[in-house]
Amino acid sequence: LDLVCDVAVQLDEQHRIMDEAPRFSALVMSQGGLEGVRLQEFMPLEEDREAFERCASSMTAHDSAQGTAPRVLHGKLRDSMGNMIRVELFCVQVPRLVGRSHYVGIRE
Repeated sequence: LDLVCDVAVQLDEQHRIMDEAPRFSALVMSQGGLEGVRLQEFMPLEEDREAFERCASSMTAHDSAQGTAPRVLHGKLRDSMGNMIRVELFCVQVPRLVGRSHYVGIRE
C-alpha cells in the first residue's frame, strides 16, 4: 500500500489508529498524535462511515491469506480546517497473534 498510496495506516479491530501515523496526521493537518483515534472520525459523511464499516467487517483472514486484492472505497475525509478531501481507501485485513487488524491505504 505504501507504494501506491499517499498514506497507509494500521487499524485495530475497532478501527482505531495503532500508532502516531505522522503521514496521515499531515494529510488531515492534525497537530497531535492520532493513536487510538477511530478512522471514521475523519469521515464527515455517514454513507462513507457505513461503507467503510461494511467493507472492513466483511473482510476475512481467508481473504488476506489467499492474497485477495485490497478492497477499494471512494469517499471523503475532513481535515482539521474543515476541508473535504476526496480519497480512495484501499483496505486489507492482516492477522495478528490476538485478533486482527487492517491496513488502510489512502490516496488523494
